[in-house]
Amino acid sequence: MANKGMNFLLGFLTGVLTGAAIGLLMAPESGEETLKNLKEKIDEYAEEGKKVFEKVKEKIEKED
Repeated sequence: MANKGMNFLLGFLTGVLTGAAIGLLMAPESGEETLKNLKEKIDEYAEEGKKVFEKVKEKIEKED
């Protein structure tokens, strides 16, 4: 069961990184503005990733 949680987390993080890379390539703003926006999004996704990780961790601990 722990493997399912890790697979989900890995998939989630891969999606976030892919989305960020595509966003950088498609960004119509200047480099400075793009970096500012990217930092904000990374911070948001990192916070969301922490929440997801904690939920998965709790679920795995309950199943063990």
